[in-house]
Amino acid sequence: MSFVPEKSIYFSPTLAATIGLEEAILLQLLQECLSHHDIRIEDGLRWANLKEEKLLELAPFWKPNDIMRYMSCLQAKGILLFREERRCEVKSYNFAFNEHKQKREISTLDKSDSQKKSTIYRSTSSQQSDQTIKNDWRPGTDCLRQLYQLGVSHEFALQQIPQFVAYWRERNVAKHSWESKYIKEVWREWQKAQSNNEQRRKEIKLTDDWTPSRDAIEILVRNGEINSNFVEDAIPEFILYWRDRGDLSSTWDSKFVQHVRRQWHFYSGMTKEDTMPKPISESWQPRESVYDVLQMANIDRQFADQLLPQFVIYWLENGASQASWSTKFLQFVKGEWARGKQTQITESSHGKQFERNPKGRIRDRNIIEALSDRSWAS
Repeated sequence: MSFVPEKSIYFSPTLAATIGLEEAILLQLLQECLSHHDIRIEDGLRWANLKEEKLLELAPFWKPNDIMRYMSCLQAKGILLFREERRCEVKSYNFAFNEHKQKREISTLDKSDSQKKSTIYRSTSSQQSDQTIKNDWRPGTDCLRQLYQLGVSHEFALQQIPQFVAYWRERNVAKHSWESKYIKEVWREWQKAQSNNEQRRKEIKLTDDWTPSRDAIEILVRNGEINSNFVEDAIPEFILYWRDRGDLSSTWDSKFVQHVRRQWHFYSGMTKEDTMPKPISESWQPRESVYDVLQMANIDRQFADQLLPQFVIYWLENGASQASWSTKFLQFVKGEWARGKQTQITESSHGKQFERNPKGRIRDRNIIEALSDRSWAS
C-alpha cells in the first residue's frame, strides 16, 4: 500500500445530504471522467464510455455491485442515463447526464471556473455567520448546478425563488447557508411535482368497456362477502354516472369498491328484515331503503316509480313467492336503468349487449329475463 497522497475527491455536502453520500461521490467521479474521455453526441446528450476497471481504480473502496447499485440510484432519480456493455469479458458503462431540460448556460458553464468557486466557497463558508435572508437574495451558479445535477430544470428552480424568499423573510429566521436550504426545499418540491405529474399521466376517463380489476372483485366478493352478481350488476350504473361526468381518475377500482360497499350495506339491512317468502300483493310498495340504495347508484326515484306497476303485474301473474320483494325490485330497476340509458355497451362478464329502449319500458320479449335473471335478489 502506498502512502503517497492520492488525488482527492471533492463533492458537495449539500448534494450528499440530498441524494446520498455514495451517489454524490460517484456523480463527481463520473463528471471528471466525462471531461477526460472521448464524447459522442446522441439525442442531444453527451455520452462517454468508461471501463469498470477504471472506475474501480478511481474508487477502490467499492465493489462492482456497489457501483451498479449507486448508478441505478442515480438513474432512478433522473440524474444519470447509462447502459452496460461487455466485450471480450471487459465490462464497461456507457453513460450520460440527463441534460435535456436544462438551460444552455447551466449545462455549458466553465468547469474550471466552477471548481474555483466551489473551493472558495468551501474555504470561506465556515467563517460565515448565520444571517437572515435578504429581499434580493438569489442562488449562485454553483447552487443551480447542484440542482441541475439532481435533475431539476432551470426554469423550475428559478420559479421557486420568490416564494422561498418571501417565506423566510416573513419568518425572519437566520441560517448559516441559504443556498443549502434552497437546494433541499427545491429538490423536495421538484420530487412532489414529478410525483403529481406521474399521477396525472395515469389518470384516465371511464370508458364503456371498463371493468373492475380482479383485485377489486376479490376485495368485494372474497373479503367483503358480497354476492358476485350484485357486484356485476353495479358495473353499468357506475360506468354511466362517471362517464357522463367526464372525470379523470387513476383510482377507478377504489371508487367502484366504495360504490358497491355502500349499496351492499343498505341491501343487507333490507334482507335481514324480510325472511319469510310470500307472494306479492296489488298494493305492494318498496321500502324507503330501496330508494336510498338507488340514490347511491345515481338512479332517479321517478324512473323507479314508473317501473313499479309492471313489476307488480308481472309477479301477481307469476304467483311466485319471495323473501324480499324490495331487493327483487331493486335489482329490476338497476337492470332497467342500465338498459334504458346505455347505448351499445357490451358487458364482458354477462356476454350480452344493452340497447336503448325509446319508450323507456321493458321489452315484452325480455320481460322474464329482466325480472328474474339475477340470483342476489331472490
